[in-house]
Parts: sequence; C-alpha cells; structure tokens
Amino acid sequence: MAAVASAQDNLVTGLKHKYRLTEINSQGVAANPGTVLTIEADGINAEPYPTMITFENPVVDGQVKQRSKGLGFLKSTNLQILQPGQKVYITKINDDTQGKEDSLKVTILTSDAVLATFTGNYGSQYQTAKRYSTTLAFKEPKGTLAQMSVDDASKMIEAVLSVNAADQVRARDNGVVARSCEPHCAVSTTTGTVVGGAVVPQAGEPAPPQASTPTVALGQTPDQVTANMGAPKRIVDLGSKKIYTYPDMKVIFTDGKVSDVQ
Repeated sequence: MAAVASAQDNLVTGLKHKYRLTEINSQGVAANPGTVLTIEADGINAEPYPTMITFENPVVDGQVKQRSKGLGFLKSTNLQILQPGQKVYITKINDDTQGKEDSLKVTILTSDAVLATFTGNYGSQYQTAKRYSTTLAFKEPKGTLAQMSVDDASKMIEAVLSVNAADQVRARDNGVVARSCEPHCAVSTTTGTVVGGAVVPQAGEPAPPQASTPTVALGQTPDQVTANMGAPKRIVDLGSKKIYTYPDMKVIFTDGKVSDVQ
C-alpha cells in the first residue's frame, strides 16, 4: 500500500512540475500565473470564482460527461459552459483513489474574466467581472494511477487542455502589471492586450512599485471606492442609501458618499 501511495504521489508531483500551478491570493488575484492551457473539449461546466463548492466534470476516454443532476440545486445561477479556445490556468492537481475507480483531478481557472450578472438582496441586480473555475476529474479503472507515467497522464490531460508554447511566452512577457487588481487592470492572456488601463512596463524598464494597501475613507464616492477596492461582491440599492459588500467589509453610501464602513 505504501508503494502504491508513493507512486501516486510521484505522479501528482511530476504533473505539478510539468504544469506550473497558478497561485491565487486571498483577493482572488492570479498573483503568480503559471502554465496557460487552451480548452479543447466541449461541455466543461464552471462556476464563478471564488465558489464554496467546486463542482467536478467527469472525463472518461477524453470526453467530458454531464455532472450529477442530484447536485443541481447547489449550482450557481451563473453557471457557464467553457468554450473550446478559452485560456485557463491550473490551480490544483490531486488524485482520489478512495472510490470504485481512480480519479485524477485538475482544477482550472479562466485566465480572463467575463462580465456576469448577479441577483443581490431585495431582488436587486449587479454586474461584476468574474473568472470561472471548475475541476476536471479524469476517471480511470481502479489501480490505474499507481502505474501511470507522467507522460501518459499528460496525454490524457492534453486531450482536453492543450498547451501552446506561444501562450507561455506571451504570459511571461505581459504578466507584470502596474498593480494587482485583476481583472480590472490585468493583461489578457488570451489576447495579450491590456485590460482596464493597466500600465505595463516595456522591455528593459523596471517593474513599477507595488500599489499601497487599498483604503476606504468617509466622503468617498462609489467610483473612488471601486477604483481602490475593485467591483463589490454585491450591491444593495435602497435609494439614497447603497451598500457595497466586499469579502471582508461592507461600505455604506448615503447620498452618494461613504457614510460608514462595517
């Protein structure tokens, strides 16, 4: 049993070496982008990131299967089907051999954000840019992962997620932005263009200094707050009073000015 576990650990370690994982910080920013991959398969369901539950897309013989309908009531109303050609990062690789079959799990995150519409409290709606995340669970017969080589596992993964060398060059060359406020001022890995007015250093220029910690002050307008803090998770519109909700705070506006922070 120890030898089997060691072989599986070696497989996961080898894949993490081959596909550099992307590090996501507590604000959901791709702080250290890794390998860029291109979606090749149809039918990959994804949820807005961050999500409390990352649903799995079973992959059998290179085909993405439908997820369990029994979990349908838990899924986001903003579920999206990722399209072939979209670029993604890998944020996690792990294995699961506890069930009746082996499962190699690859969690991905779209490299670019899309504008999604959410319903907040009191039925109000708001829009915010979101990346989408999901897990691909490559299903194999029991005991397969203990004997699988990194090359064979890579072929299995790359039937669904291909690797293009040009994407890696573009991501490396354009990966430094003026401040970490993706997706509001990020460099698009898909197109190589700047999103949100970021200032990108040219070749040979020093990287710009890191931005100071974002702050909220009494009397600021909604535009000033979102410029510093990014788009809120939700907005509650009560007429002259509005509440912008962030992961760790609520910003309250009265007559268009910050009146309280909770």
